[in-house]
Amino acid sequence: MTFGTGKIEPDAGARQRLLAAALALFNEKGYAATSVRELVAAAGVTKPVLYYYFGNKEGIYLELMQSSSGTFESLVARIVSLDGSAQERIIHFCSDLFDISVQRLALVRLMYAIYYGPPQGAPPLDLEAYFVGMMELIQRLVRAGIAGGELKEGSAEDVARAIIAILTSAINDQLCPRESRLDREGMVRMLRLLMTGIAR
Repeated sequence: MTFGTGKIEPDAGARQRLLAAALALFNEKGYAATSVRELVAAAGVTKPVLYYYFGNKEGIYLELMQSSSGTFESLVARIVSLDGSAQERIIHFCSDLFDISVQRLALVRLMYAIYYGPPQGAPPLDLEAYFVGMMELIQRLVRAGIAGGELKEGSAEDVARAIIAILTSAINDQLCPRESRLDREGMVRMLRLLMTGIAR
């Protein structure tokens, strides 16, 4: 098969190499400072290959970010469909999100740099949607726990914020170079401690 110039379609690994190179370079230099020339050199491909798969540098960036959005939405859908207590479903959600974040730590680092750092000229994305999605899901689970008599009456928003604080603290710790970090087991232990305080 050909792709515009009459050459053979690039190997399947070229796409993944481009994504990996983009993620590494965006983290190292920032989005704006990374050139297409550097991207293709790092991936070991030519510019037409990049254009074939992504159109341009913006296309690679959007692919990286939108893949994380799809993963998050799938996780939320899975948790909503689970049976079990509100507490266990909350812990399951936090554990899964922690595991995904650890597996994609470089992407988490890039998202933090884009969200919290100086403007990089990157295409605008609604990164706030992740927080909103977490808040909505956890509040929904907390309200279900209150309605079912499992949790004490109280502010579902306050409880959700406390849960997110524990989750994000554990994820943030993974970005730090120190050896002593809050791991998955420690996060779950803290969540259970919180749940004990709000259980009926």
